[in-house]
Amino acid sequence: MEHKLEIFVTTAEQKSFTRAAELLHMTPSAISLSIKALESKLECRLFDRTNKYVQLTPEGSVVYTHAKEILMQYHDMTQSLINLDPSKNIPISIGAAYTFGEYFLPAILYAFNKKHPNILPNITIQNSKVIAEQIHKQELDIGFIVEADVAEYDVDVNLFSEEMMLIVARPDHPINKNSSIDKKMLEAETWIIREEGSGTRDVTNKFFSQLGIAPKRIMSFGSSQTIKESVALGLGVSYLSESVIKSDVQVGTLKGVSLSDYPNETSFHYITHQSKLHTQAVQIFKEFLDSYVLGEKISVHTKKKIK
Repeated sequence: MEHKLEIFVTTAEQKSFTRAAELLHMTPSAISLSIKALESKLECRLFDRTNKYVQLTPEGSVVYTHAKEILMQYHDMTQSLINLDPSKNIPISIGAAYTFGEYFLPAILYAFNKKHPNILPNITIQNSKVIAEQIHKQELDIGFIVEADVAEYDVDVNLFSEEMMLIVARPDHPINKNSSIDKKMLEAETWIIREEGSGTRDVTNKFFSQLGIAPKRIMSFGSSQTIKESVALGLGVSYLSESVIKSDVQVGTLKGVSLSDYPNETSFHYITHQSKLHTQAVQIFKEFLDSYVLGEKISVHTKKKIK
């Protein structure tokens, strides 16, 4: 019965036999047979079916609410049994945008593991848009994204931290030699920035719009680390958050510039599905995040005016 309820709940949330089948690694016909068996058992019709959509009936809505509670209670029961045996591990699936996953998540997981060694994360690193989609589809338990334009998804958003954004260049770049920066010079630069779908890319586009510039020479990469290495080699300039370049500034390969008239910040959020029913591991991790403070920051930039 537990498996049939899981199939029913997944189908209700995806509004599609096909998408439910993909998530559960089953065939659509197997999904349909399971739903029919559950309808026969409960003596009611759970879905209205058309060629375009699958929608819950009034009876189906009642069953859905109780099925979610039953599945969560079942999951909590199994986790409580696991907790009785410290040798057993509790899984949690965590997704993170590249910037957050590369520069912040390892320290968070280290601190979390010291407190809860039997909760083992399975980590997915993608851009913010993909992470939001996977939370929406309930393929991940919790996700970290840059910025928070996720109105199209069924997710709850919680602000985690904010970071100053900086123009990043080699220390010997002309940007670092003048007391002010010319917008025309910025527009003529080669910009090495994140790919579309990245939260950092959205912040960069916003920055260009604020300055009123439209750079013609743009190179896009899917990794902030690759961007930093390219900038350090002199291929162009970039726009990254303060902590991302901290170690590079310390060793002298990069320098960051903050424009006094445009003190932009980027925000990191953690998101979960809007369902109020989450596993015990997710609840424990959320409580940990609410009390976690990112490491102390150091100043890695100079401030300049725009001409």
